[in-house]
Amino acid sequence: MPRVQEQGNSIPSSLHYALTDSQCNKCGAQLEWNAEFSDINSPRYTARHCGQDYLITMDSVKVEMVKQSSAEQETKEREENEEPKAISMAEDLKNNKPSSQRKAKIGDGSHIAAEDR
Repeated sequence: MPRVQEQGNSIPSSLHYALTDSQCNKCGAQLEWNAEFSDINSPRYTARHCGQDYLITMDSVKVEMVKQSSAEQETKEREENEEPKAISMAEDLKNNKPSSQRKAKIGDGSHIAAEDR
């Protein structure tokens, strides 16, 4: 874990890394941070350990557009492009196309050999 640097020597870091891996300069203990959001334009985290005060300030925020994962996007597109099964079956009947289900022919049984009856 990195030790916290003094004010003039600060190093940019990810917020998660700073909150979970910062150590006291004197004893090396992990710091426990308190969020202070009283000023929305200047949010910060503070900690106190071994008589020393520590401060995390956020100078900039990165906003980025996150794309859907390819699997989620494919599922969504498939759902949008699929028509309900009832509609496709009705269109098949309308166009006199054989449906996916076969119907058994029922007759008088004359084609069945006598010994099989």
